[in-house]
Amino acid sequence: MRKRSLVPIFYILFLMLPIYWLVAMSFKTTNEILSGFSLFPQTFTLENYVTIFTDPTWYWGYINSILYVSINTVISVAVALPAAYAFSR
Repeated sequence: MRKRSLVPIFYILFLMLPIYWLVAMSFKTTNEILSGFSLFPQTFTLENYVTIFTDPTWYWGYINSILYVSINTVISVAVALPAAYAFSR
């Protein structure tokens, strides 16, 4: 492997670190998250996902997020299409 190709590889790994951290924390228990630093979950659990997908108090958060994204998409497209047409002329 050439020295020049190492820089983009390390950069991509550096950018992926927060995503890995979020995924790893999602499989940890609350006590394990608060107890200290560990790269891998000591006790692997899916309890957090079960709580999110089965607890009805989370549903309104999903509905609000979908509503917000839909309205934002409609407004963005409604503004971007005429602007793109004007720039093309």
